[in-house]
Amino acid sequence: MGERRQRTKSTVRVPRHGYAFVTITARDANGFVHHFDEIETPLASLREAVAVMQLQSTATETAHDAVRGA
Repeated sequence: MGERRQRTKSTVRVPRHGYAFVTITARDANGFVHHFDEIETPLASLREAVAVMQLQSTATETAHDAVRGA
């Protein structure tokens, strides 16, 4: 029989209570991709940031324009 190798245990990081690990990747208008390192941020800040991005999204504007035009 072959030898059984033991896998190395990787360290799993877990965020503190009420926090989340976030990694952001963004593509700009010129096609460049920007990667931001993993950060630990409070969930409330994360929710607020996502809400701001959704409000300023061009897709949201397009959807609202379609509803207004209907």
